[in-house]
Amino acid sequence: MATTRQQKNLCTICGDMAGTFLCRGCQQNFCLNHTHDHRDQLQQRMNDINNRCHRLKDNIQGQNVPGHRSSLLEDVDSWERRSTEKVRRLADDIRQQVSNLAVDNASDLKEKIEELQEELNTANEKGGFYEDDLEEWLRRLRELQNLVPQRQKLKVEETADPSSFISPISLKPIPMDSVQGTNFPDSPITAKNKIPGNNATTVPYPEYPNWNNKPQYNGSSEDPYQYDTPKKYGDHSEDHNKDRYSSGRHTLRFKVDQFKPNTSIVFGVVSKNQSTDTPIRENPTFYGWADNNAVYLGGDLKYNHNGYKSDFKSGDMYQLLIDCDQEKLRLKNERTDISYELEVDTTKCSIPWQPNVRMTVHNQ
Repeated sequence: MATTRQQKNLCTICGDMAGTFLCRGCQQNFCLNHTHDHRDQLQQRMNDINNRCHRLKDNIQGQNVPGHRSSLLEDVDSWERRSTEKVRRLADDIRQQVSNLAVDNASDLKEKIEELQEELNTANEKGGFYEDDLEEWLRRLRELQNLVPQRQKLKVEETADPSSFISPISLKPIPMDSVQGTNFPDSPITAKNKIPGNNATTVPYPEYPNWNNKPQYNGSSEDPYQYDTPKKYGDHSEDHNKDRYSSGRHTLRFKVDQFKPNTSIVFGVVSKNQSTDTPIRENPTFYGWADNNAVYLGGDLKYNHNGYKSDFKSGDMYQLLIDCDQEKLRLKNERTDISYELEVDTTKCSIPWQPNVRMTVHNQ
């Protein structure tokens, strides 16, 4: 019995010696010699776990050390410098474009002014100039004055780019109908093309229902423009003559569908106190232009005033600028690119103004 009990308690490691000590963790018996070995193994595992814990702690602390933070901040600073440099280069490029544009425009206009001045000085020294010369020089001077407000307006526009953190910019022209204070439709205004907001129309030659319904000419050779176009043919009324303008700049655009030798056209304004039905010769407030080189200045009829030459042709596009702020009118033929300007005496034609644009027909 004693031998059997002793064999059951042998050392787990050597199997020869009696297992004197029982490990409470693994529930195995160890002899005296191997008890120390087993304990050393447990201690080694403890040391290994402890070392791994220290390494993990060091790794976490390493990300917060001053040296590591400085490295990260340097990366951020580097990115900022590169990005700022790109923005600065683009901004400098746009500034240079604006500077060049201003220099080019000013240089071109200055050259034309100096050319006119040279002609004036030469003529003044020789004294060989007359009324028609003065009118021509005044016309050219007004054209140069008109170049200043007519120069193309630009804007700085950001280009939408979802993939870009900062949208790039560029110089873009401003559409004429977007300029503040100017009413400029994109399409020509004709009897069959009414533009909301302008409601300006012309009655082209073929729109007359028949020759018996043409407006009657009063037979006066002094003023061939006293008769009016019938107010309405179907839906083609002269609604533009009902508009009123008290301030700002307003541009109406017209198309001459057909122009015959027996037709006449007038472009201008009258004071709201006067009816547009009044014949222009009898209307003391009418300022504007007509065919046969006729210009009306508040009841005064002049020919070739400021070098004006009527040149109406079928298909012509005309712009009538009504500038209430500067108290002037401008008529431009888009085909010839020639403009004429009138200064309006507001003591004769008081503001508000209403357009007076009509196409009329002579009796043959």
